[in-house]
Amino acid sequence: MLVSALALSVIAPYAQAAPASATAAVPAGIGPWTAPKELAGVTAVVDLKSARDGSVAGLFTRDGETVLSVLPAGSTTWGAATPAPAARLQRTDDGAVSLLWWEGAADGGTRTLKMSRLAADGGDFTPAETVTTGTLAQDQVHSRTQVTTLAANAEGHQAVAWMDAEHRLTVVERPGPDGAWSTPKTLDQLPDPIVRDDNVYDYVLHDMRVAVDPAGTVGVLWGGNSRYTGDGVDPDPSAYQWHYKYLEKPAGADAAWTAPRDVPQLGEQPGQVTLAAHPQGGFHLLENGSYARKAAGAAEWGPAEPVGIGSQSHVPAELHTAANGDVTAVGMQGSGAPGVATRLASRGSWGETRKLASNVVSDSVSSVATAGAVVVTYTQKRFELGRTVRQDFVAQTVEGGDVAKPRTLNALTKDTGSTGRVAADAKGRPVAVWTQAAADGGTRAAYTATTGARALPRWHDYADSARGDVVGLSPSDSMRLYTGDTANPTETFSVSPWKDTTRVVPFGDFDGDRCNDMVVRLPEGEVRLYTPVCGGGLPAPESEHKRLARDWSKYDTLFASGDQTGDGRPDLLARDKATGDVYRYTHDGAGGFEARVKIRSAWTGYKKVVGAGDLNGDGLGDVLALDDAGVLWRYDGLSTGKLKDRVRVFKDWGSTYTDVIGAGDVDGDGKQDLLSRDTSDRVWLNAGDGDGTFQNRVAFGDASYWKGWTSLG
Repeated sequence: MLVSALALSVIAPYAQAAPASATAAVPAGIGPWTAPKELAGVTAVVDLKSARDGSVAGLFTRDGETVLSVLPAGSTTWGAATPAPAARLQRTDDGAVSLLWWEGAADGGTRTLKMSRLAADGGDFTPAETVTTGTLAQDQVHSRTQVTTLAANAEGHQAVAWMDAEHRLTVVERPGPDGAWSTPKTLDQLPDPIVRDDNVYDYVLHDMRVAVDPAGTVGVLWGGNSRYTGDGVDPDPSAYQWHYKYLEKPAGADAAWTAPRDVPQLGEQPGQVTLAAHPQGGFHLLENGSYARKAAGAAEWGPAEPVGIGSQSHVPAELHTAANGDVTAVGMQGSGAPGVATRLASRGSWGETRKLASNVVSDSVSSVATAGAVVVTYTQKRFELGRTVRQDFVAQTVEGGDVAKPRTLNALTKDTGSTGRVAADAKGRPVAVWTQAAADGGTRAAYTATTGARALPRWHDYADSARGDVVGLSPSDSMRLYTGDTANPTETFSVSPWKDTTRVVPFGDFDGDRCNDMVVRLPEGEVRLYTPVCGGGLPAPESEHKRLARDWSKYDTLFASGDQTGDGRPDLLARDKATGDVYRYTHDGAGGFEARVKIRSAWTGYKKVVGAGDLNGDGLGDVLALDDAGVLWRYDGLSTGKLKDRVRVFKDWGSTYTDVIGAGDVDGDGKQDLLSRDTSDRVWLNAGDGDGTFQNRVAFGDASYWKGWTSLG
């Protein structure tokens, strides 16, 4: 049956189905993206980081040089740009953003490490302070390998690690932002080159990670491998060796560093390892699709857990950890395919990995934790007739492991490429900055956008399109969402696996987050309520849900038309297969439904009963019913929760229709419309007049497209 679509549901790993009982109010989800604003003079986005108060620091390219600019919390205007050559931004767990750079000789001599900080509560970057002096490795390091890195815990205990000119791991630390830096301490060294007859295999740094846990324990993971630099003739495979070591210094003034040791959980050939402090103490890491946790005070790392998320080519994956211990990993699922996975602390294991997109440009993925969700951005190639016609800057929301429909943020201009990064502002909203340039590297401009306030959802609008959307099932056992996306009209968003005999009922905002939700009946009869990610989400079967009934096979039709009682909340309707009686399940305002109430008897003569939404504009849900004679009837809703007597809408109608749905406002004129699919897979639109009547039908899309849908709603 044809169902108006639902926004992307949060694909959370399976959560135990909760009873339909009272729940706390849910905050509004992330709203739609606002219109982009141009950033004059910016030609590239190097990095973007946000302080705890929501001030955003950006490293940009302007007039051929790297500059630093700040978007203060609560402001819509970026501050004046200052030069920041060869500098890096790093956000630490105390909520501050730091700028690190080395000054002095670049020939292997002594240099000075400088740092400037944007405090957690905002303001301006502090004047530059000296962290330490020393040498810095310049040779045999990949241009994207971070040879100097900073970490701090919530109390401001800071640690800086770098590799010096002798390829030694060196660390300094201080107990707080106003404390004195310690004397540099050498902890480890990359091995000497491996000499063979064919070549000298020099060790190359691939990872330099430091973290400080809440108690003040400092962890460092670093390493690399020997590199072949010969002419490519018969290299010696025995000369490829890896040196990856983990070191730790427990909290306390008299604590000593542990000796460097291997981490078997990394596998035999690690690279681009993610290391982070865990908010509940200790550390965790992610490498090549495996996750491991080292709990506070534990002597050893825990076992490797398969995740299915790896690093980008030269950029590690990201771990976003909530205070309750839930972890979301963002990285690559395969070549050109970013993905996400979530580990719920309550479950203690990883949920299914979710693919975000295909044909994504290498190392373009960026992500940020916002209020209640993670927002991921990336650059995706678009094709026409086998040719790349555009590279788009795309954003997606992830919540509890579920993902929302992708949003293209750049202008849809052929032969252009867009790339950028994302941070979060003072309201917990994502702030994206990207550049869009001609494919030949010519005309280049930069833009920024954030998300606006979330309005009350329109009927059947799941993807913030301000129109009704369509959701259904496909023969390939996936749930599909159609929104008429102009950025990528031939690609339908879908989530697997769903049996194609699943029944989907588009529902209103059940939980109060200002996003439309969905009722699903499984083929076995179990009925579930899913509350998808705002902005166009679809759930997977194991996504977080409430079980409404163990077996509702006795109902041949489940449907919803919005608010049936005038209390501002959507309600659920069902028809008994045996008797034809129609029942109302009223939303109780506390996370569940009241006991059923019969509102019509013996509707056995209707072959289709349709939840049509508010057809006449009185704020109440209306119902359409198609009888065996081909007459379509309308039953207007009453504030008592019952239905008025029927009124004929069409006669001699619908004999070839396999699906009929009240689809919401699909044509954008503010009135509720009707969609139907016939036995030839053609879909027809009867536009609503706003008074309960409809115009004559017109074609809605191509039959070849709708043939790929087993059921529509």
